[in-house]
Amino acid sequence: MSTLRKEECYALDDINVSFLDKTKQTLPLVLTPRFDDSLEFLCKWAEANRPWVEEQVLQYGAVLIRGFQVGSAPAFEKAIVSLQPNLCNSYRGTSPRSLMEGTQYAFSAADVPVNYPIAQHIEMSFLNAPPQQIYFGCLKESKSAVGGETSLCDFRKIHHELSPALRNKLITKKIKYQRTHSKVGERFTCDVGAMLSWVDLFKTSDKRKVEKICKDEDAPTVQWIGANQDTFLQEWEDDPFQLHPVTREHVWFNHTQVFHWTTFPCELWYACCRVRDIRLFLHFVFVSIYNVVIYGLLGYKMALNSTFGDGEPISFQEMNEIRDVIHKNMVFSRWSKGDILCIDNFSTSHGRQPTYDKGRKVIVSWSHLLDKHSPSLPPRSSEGHNQRLKDKQSLKEDYNLPELSAVTPATSPESTLTDTEVAGLQSGILDLLRKDVLQSEADKKSRFEGHKRHLSCPTLLQADSDFWKKIQ
Repeated sequence: MSTLRKEECYALDDINVSFLDKTKQTLPLVLTPRFDDSLEFLCKWAEANRPWVEEQVLQYGAVLIRGFQVGSAPAFEKAIVSLQPNLCNSYRGTSPRSLMEGTQYAFSAADVPVNYPIAQHIEMSFLNAPPQQIYFGCLKESKSAVGGETSLCDFRKIHHELSPALRNKLITKKIKYQRTHSKVGERFTCDVGAMLSWVDLFKTSDKRKVEKICKDEDAPTVQWIGANQDTFLQEWEDDPFQLHPVTREHVWFNHTQVFHWTTFPCELWYACCRVRDIRLFLHFVFVSIYNVVIYGLLGYKMALNSTFGDGEPISFQEMNEIRDVIHKNMVFSRWSKGDILCIDNFSTSHGRQPTYDKGRKVIVSWSHLLDKHSPSLPPRSSEGHNQRLKDKQSLKEDYNLPELSAVTPATSPESTLTDTEVAGLQSGILDLLRKDVLQSEADKKSRFEGHKRHLSCPTLLQADSDFWKKIQ
């Protein structure tokens, strides 16, 4: 085969490009085979067009690759390596996961019951260095008509659509996390984080090795609490928003909507209203009563707990505002076998809708980790693909090829600032925001005072009662 013929075989017009919702042209962008649906073709095409795919993930937040023969975990991993050769298998997240047989980088998406909703989140956003991209694959789709979707949300919109009052309060006070894991994970609980033991998280039962791992990863200092001093605890503060490392857009970048005790019942309620399944309603009633008693009245904390930076609980109303904005911008995509979903983990969240179909099987891989506090990355260059795009503009309407303005250098100019200048400028702007625009507040560090807190029990049925304003 000649070089020219080989180039044609792996050109951009060898695939179809469209949207799930053509009227809105929003995430995810969908790539499907035009001629060849084999795994071999997908891998070679993805490797040849990797910069273009990365630009689309950057622009749209997510790209769905559909219709190719990706029927196993090893096949999924092979395809992902063609898209992203720098994969990582270090996991410090919150959901229990299992490595898939025959792979190094493919894991089960979440080893928790399928009728548990997983709220929208940036993967490992609470860590110093989350993965830059995340990839999901479907080995078996759900048989039910609704439920089980991996939902998406552009978290850049959350920053813009939150009320100024709440956004400014979050920026001023920041977020405080408390993370606890027992030596043995809990089985019968509504708290997904409690299912994961620190032994499973760090793959060792040696506390000194755990401390060394955390130190090497520049993680918060480990404390050991509990009667036997065998409960893992970390406390730290973090910013609620981050600047995207490439586009420099503000992004809602934290886990408060996941680490809040009202999240589980509220996500069940949203799902119940959407799919109208009586089983979800009954689950919602049970979990609501359980959480109000355990967390609201008795004062227990979740394994992964979040408050404002000074220890003030995030109220029910404040959390509902955050949830409402997120759900307003969510997109639901049903899985098909062989699907690969590529996500920009620094702009776009993912979550899982509850289902009662136990046959659904979704796996996940993620890219190298990126320090979220580091200076901005240079914009990606796709000069090698720009000429090919110009040559194929006539195919745009025939093959439903969307606008690809993010690929051109004009929309992503090289920065003239050095990394040191960028870091200094960013720091200066943040200082101005915190000191001049917002009312600065004293840094109030609240120490851990046990795994329970005691609250009074005023009227629960009124959303504006003092109870809902004070609880987390």
